[in-house]
Amino acid sequence: MSRLLPQWASKLSSLIWRLLVRYGRFKYRYLLPLYRRLHLMPNAAKAQGTRKPSGTLRYVQALMRRLNRTALPANREQLQRIIERVQQSKGAVIFLPSVSWNLVNTQRSHHLAREFARQGYVVIFDSTNAYDDVSGFQEIEPNLFLFRADEAFLQDIPDPLLWALSYNFDRKAAYPASTRIVYDWIDDLEVFPYDRQFLDANHAQALQEATAVLSVARRLHEQATQVRPDALYLPNGADYLHFANEQMALPNDPQMERLRQAGKPIAGYFGALAEWFDYALLDEVAARRSDWNFLLLGPVYDLSLHQRGRSLLKRTNVHWLGTRPYQALPAYLRLFDVAMIPFLINDITRATSPLKLYEYFAGGKPVISTALPECLAYAEVQIVDTAQAFSQALEVARQRGGEPQFRERLRQLGRENSWTARVEELLKHLHHM
Repeated sequence: MSRLLPQWASKLSSLIWRLLVRYGRFKYRYLLPLYRRLHLMPNAAKAQGTRKPSGTLRYVQALMRRLNRTALPANREQLQRIIERVQQSKGAVIFLPSVSWNLVNTQRSHHLAREFARQGYVVIFDSTNAYDDVSGFQEIEPNLFLFRADEAFLQDIPDPLLWALSYNFDRKAAYPASTRIVYDWIDDLEVFPYDRQFLDANHAQALQEATAVLSVARRLHEQATQVRPDALYLPNGADYLHFANEQMALPNDPQMERLRQAGKPIAGYFGALAEWFDYALLDEVAARRSDWNFLLLGPVYDLSLHQRGRSLLKRTNVHWLGTRPYQALPAYLRLFDVAMIPFLINDITRATSPLKLYEYFAGGKPVISTALPECLAYAEVQIVDTAQAFSQALEVARQRGGEPQFRERLRQLGRENSWTARVEELLKHLHHM
């Protein structure tokens, strides 16, 4: 019986985490928008960042500690193998607890973790604040490990580079004072669902103490350099080879097949449908251009789609297909005639680096965007501020997208703004510090 218990506990643990992953996706897509709509969300923002996860996760973590008591020796063995791998590699990069690895929307941290691993680093993505199904260290891709165990294990990793965000920089206190740490300022602080006083304190400490400070957008970079003149502007990027893959089969999707059969040009968007999306603008464009189909791919992030997007979704030429896997996005992108970034212009979006911009570039697709600072930097992007301008830009963008030289120029921008280029630039920056 004692020999069977670890295997039994491991299977039960895995089952619980798989169920939590499904619950997390259901909660993200359906429950949170409903809670917000019914005003059931707690009024107080979370004050302790990733140190105090959700109640559900805390209860499950307590149960897992009971089930995994027998895993402690195995975790130590895993740690020793990790240390050996680090010693044979370029070094270790530890991404402090942030989001789930299996999040609906693949994010900056996921891309950077993958790229560090590709470039020969041992990468540890701490999942202790997420629903990922992992116990101890689990290698999910070459050199890339998910981790869930006692945080003290990570403190034995030799000379790691810590990757921190505004809401988890305080976790650095668990590591030796000499540990190098990158502070990645990825958004206006208003975006994060944490107590503002907590975020401000973390942010101020990070600007002062981080080995390197990164700013994802020009607006943030201007602020960062007032405190840290050595801050590095490092916007988002694209997995170039993934999105430039013209050999990928077209999606086996009946809804997309109906759109193709309709014969109208397609203006497409992928990403979250959230408060920063300009539903009214696209609604008027769709009303003006019944000769175009407008395709939306992505999850509902908040109540904005239901509150401000109802009229848009009633248009017969507007098609929201919900979420599609990241791996399949290039196949859908191939069917876009024009790619869109129709965002409102406000403090949040002025400090945003649209990851999709570089993915659109890599796919060779012409882009129409509202006046986001990060998009204004590229003459190749058509900037619009009214529905009339947007409507007129559709034909221009479609025509340019049919020109081989213009498509190659866009792909060149995709290569120049790849995640490979971003990590190489950061490593040079760290080398000269």
